[in-house]
Amino acid sequence: MTVAQDANAALVAYREIKSRILDLRYAAGEKLSETRLVAELGVGRSPIRTALARLKSEGWVAVSPQSGTYVTSPSDKEIEEVTELRTLLEMHVTRVATPRIPERELREMRAAFEALRRQPMALHLEDFLELDNLVHSAIYRAADNALIIGIVSNLLDKVQWIRRANSVSVARFELALDELGEIIAALEARDAERAALRMRDHIGNAANFCKSEERGVLERGRQRRLRQRAEA
Repeated sequence: MTVAQDANAALVAYREIKSRILDLRYAAGEKLSETRLVAELGVGRSPIRTALARLKSEGWVAVSPQSGTYVTSPSDKEIEEVTELRTLLEMHVTRVATPRIPERELREMRAAFEALRRQPMALHLEDFLELDNLVHSAIYRAADNALIIGIVSNLLDKVQWIRRANSVSVARFELALDELGEIIAALEARDAERAALRMRDHIGNAANFCKSEERGVLERGRQRRLRQRAEA
């Protein structure tokens, strides 16, 4: 295999291993041996080692003398670090984008939000994720800063992984839908500062929910609200 072929194989291995981590086919804490990865991905040991080294540098895998190479788990510290950087960048792009987003895109957001609000969230989680992507994508396009958007896009890989690894519940999605509604309203009003603050709240609340104690509090609150509705 030539140097170029080896580099291409390493890139393919990197992307495939990362994709499997993101969609939890390789779960947090799971061991990833070279032998296993060679067999599953159909590439040689050298590309696998190169891919694992890159994944280790990005925090997706870790190496332990006792356990070997394994998928990392999202820690509270990592959640806080991702949240801090994402908040700074997304508040900025939201401020910049608010006066620029075309009316057509605002109407699309509003229509999608209103349609989803009338549906039971437990049956429409994928629709929520589409709405979330619609809002963020419109903001990124309007902000028109390729460097910042590139950084934010990479952060969203971590966000997606943290969300899936922490089994975000219907309780969180219900609250997040309300938060998206507030962001959309601020964008429609062309209120840049309010939109940025609502984006800050949305990101911060999502991060807080990924901490086990917050998940428990919100889920108990949701169950209490359901009981109250049933008794009314």
